[in-house]
Amino acid sequence: MKVGVVIPAYNEAERLGEVLRPVTGCPLVRQVVVVDDGSTDETARVAKDFGVEVIQLLINRGKAAAVWVGIKRMKEPIILMLDADLKGLREDHIYDMSLPVAQREADMVLGVFRGGRLWTDLSHFFAPWVSGQRAFRRETLLELPDLSSLGYGLEAALNKLAKERGWKVKSVILRGVSHVMKEEKVGLLKGLTERGKMYWQVSKGWLVSLNGRSPTEGEDP
Repeated sequence: MKVGVVIPAYNEAERLGEVLRPVTGCPLVRQVVVVDDGSTDETARVAKDFGVEVIQLLINRGKAAAVWVGIKRMKEPIILMLDADLKGLREDHIYDMSLPVAQREADMVLGVFRGGRLWTDLSHFFAPWVSGQRAFRRETLLELPDLSSLGYGLEAALNKLAKERGWKVKSVILRGVSHVMKEEKVGLLKGLTERGKMYWQVSKGWLVSLNGRSPTEGEDP
């Protein structure tokens, strides 16, 4: 079982290492691409220190665009999408998410937080489909239309496609995993503003027409 990992990252220098440590230590992982989405901190340097491939976008293009750039570079048969601000990720979590895809028990696997932090646990308890931790077969992703304009609406669009296309979807518990909330990163007021923007993009992901190009098409960064 060979796995490639895509990590979109925007100003995550303080947190990225906690994700890359288990990712680069996992024997299953053969390729790691960190897409630095126009960061103004040392995100790219931290990623390079781990010896992974780093793609630096000149401007902040949003989560979906960063993920799509990374997908286009993937060569391994299983692709794992991970957020750059995770806390508590372990190598066994990577195995647990990848195995159902490798065994064709699922077309899409969702990594669901439990036992990490109260607020992130509650979020995934009531709405596990918001999770950004996902695993797919590469061929599944390459059949999709171009979702790069959706920002934080990427997960909602993937959920919509899964329902429309009859994918087998499985949730896997990521025990002890959580992520850092926006309000902790940038302060209460700015964090609430960014959270509102995120929710709008999530709504857009449900409403947008999904007819479009394959993610293999279009320009490279």
